[in-house]
Amino acid sequence: MRTFLSVIIAISCIMVIVSVVLQESKQAGLGTLDGSVESANWGSHSGTSRKQMLEKTTLVASIVMMISIIAVAAI
Repeated sequence: MRTFLSVIIAISCIMVIVSVVLQESKQAGLGTLDGSVESANWGSHSGTSRKQMLEKTTLVASIVMMISIIAVAAI
């Protein structure tokens, strides 16, 4: 059981790392100081974009990882 949970932890850790690395920064940077940059998300489909998919993947993988870590600690 401990080996199975360790494998689940390893896979979820890799998924979290990859999804965080692939996400773009939420900071707009200095390019928005003059106000000429419009929001790219206005009118986009909710939950279907690559950004939304990566955020959901990160959330689910981190929850699975935390539950698995708690289960290994309890054993």
